Amino acid sequence: MKRFLRNYVFANAGLKLLALGISFFLWVTYTAEPFAEVGFQVPLEFASMPPQLEMSGDMPNTARIRVRGRSALLRRMVPADLSLLLDMKDAKQGASVIRVTPDMVGAPFGATVVEVSPAEIHVTLVPRSGPPPPVD
Repeated sequence: MKRFLRNYVFANAGLKLLALGISFFLWVTYTAEPFAEVGFQVPLEFASMPPQLEMSGDMPNTARIRVRGRSALLRRMVPADLSLLLDMKDAKQGASVIRVTPDMVGAPFGATVVEVSPAEIHVTLVPRSGPPPPVD
């Protein structure tokens, strides 16, 4: 047991203490950075639209998204780092309401979406008048 302690635990003790001190300093520096909240205008993406339907009428094309995180991260963020994807695969013809929640927003690691506005999007789907769009 003494040999184990001497060979593995106490060997290079100075370097191990130095590494521990550096990591503690980095941790303190990172956790001391304040949190902040920033708002972004993010375009709405409608995915998996049924080929026989199209959207009609007025509807928002962007959403206001409030993000919380470390101020250094938020300073580097741009609206392109966020995505709001609305899945329309189960959409039916007529008027419908899509509820938008913060979970639906794709955000970088370390950023938390706290609010999405509007929380509901009213969509009217009508039969497509022309030929269906090409499938890629």
